[in-house]
Amino acid sequence: MSDPIRQLYENRAYPAMSHPLSDPAVSAVAALLGGHRLRHPAGARILEIGCASGHHLIPLAMRWPDARLVGIDLSASAIRLARDLASAAGVTNVEFHAADLRDFEPAGEPFDFIIAHGFFSWVPDEVKAALFAFCARNLSPEGVATISFNAESGWRARFPVIEKARAILQAGAVDEMAALAILRTVTEADSPELAIIDDMLAKGPEILVFDDFAPVNDPWPLERFVRTAAEVGLRWLGDSDPSANDPGVRTFHAAVLCRADSPRVERVSWGTLRKLDLRLGAIRPEGDPVLEAISWAAPGCASPEDLQALLPEMEPRELGSRILDGIRRGVILPRIDAPNYDPEPPARPRLDRFRLECARRGLPLVDAWHRPCSFPERHFEVLARMDGSLDQQALASFAARNCPELDFDPWLRHLAGRGMFA
Repeated sequence: MSDPIRQLYENRAYPAMSHPLSDPAVSAVAALLGGHRLRHPAGARILEIGCASGHHLIPLAMRWPDARLVGIDLSASAIRLARDLASAAGVTNVEFHAADLRDFEPAGEPFDFIIAHGFFSWVPDEVKAALFAFCARNLSPEGVATISFNAESGWRARFPVIEKARAILQAGAVDEMAALAILRTVTEADSPELAIIDDMLAKGPEILVFDDFAPVNDPWPLERFVRTAAEVGLRWLGDSDPSANDPGVRTFHAAVLCRADSPRVERVSWGTLRKLDLRLGAIRPEGDPVLEAISWAAPGCASPEDLQALLPEMEPRELGSRILDGIRRGVILPRIDAPNYDPEPPARPRLDRFRLECARRGLPLVDAWHRPCSFPERHFEVLARMDGSLDQQALASFAARNCPELDFDPWLRHLAGRGMFA
């Protein structure tokens, strides 16, 4: 790997986070809709390349105790933390290795899922080629690889903003966030660059240094990615976010690939749709009967069979067509293996061992949908006491004493609604 990138990862810890679009329960949908039949992740071999502190992989290992998971990362300190967190969480079906992808030779059977999030666009072409070749060699016939990368169409407009912010940095700004704040004050009110600046500011300083302001940032067109993958025997199945398959300006893709010699099913059938669990995105139903039927299951998911029962007057062909249309527009969010939890706070709130350990260390908590959630420092103090020994009233009293700004009851309900409690 190039020296500037290696130096960055040795000197700065990549923020602990999970990646919802690289969750096998989500990327499996792209495989199914792309005509690929894959193994269920509950009994799969799963590898994450660039696993950092294990925040993505450990919750997956807890969700699927019969799966076997492996994580590798260049950073030895990140691997030490990942092993420590897994041990504290009592997770035994995941292993972590400090290794360079180019030197890593996995033992055992091929992998059913390979995850490579957040490094493709920041490494030289040599490492990109090594990643493609590794996936082609180490995927099982049913396996899929999810590789995220920055898309050229969206980044074309971001680079001028980055260069302006770097000029402000060189002129004496304290850090990237300060440079962006200064840049915002001198940008015209009607400039499209304002939205880009605000998006960068929303990422925060920990992400910016690895993302927009990384020493290397090499966005690719989707066409180049698909073509290069095909050259080593990999077939593109679609984006882990199916709405990103439509033409348009994108800053990011989570591409799902399989082996080119894997059997292909040309038609998406009702049998395929029946494997999916469905919930709503940000758009509300507004009179659409299919979306309204899905919304009744919130915060959980509805199955296509649930929708059939709720909408008996709708023909299966029409229902399937409307489900697919909603998925392609990003209105319906599909997955397999939907989480099952009570959205009401328990009498004695209890985090599982991994979330509790993260709360004690001030690290983001991963919710039931595999989304990371961070908190102000004093809120972590409340979370760290959610071990099941205190009831809601005792926790509310502790919160009132230590962080009086926290509106405890709605906050507790929000946590429960995201499936945070064991």
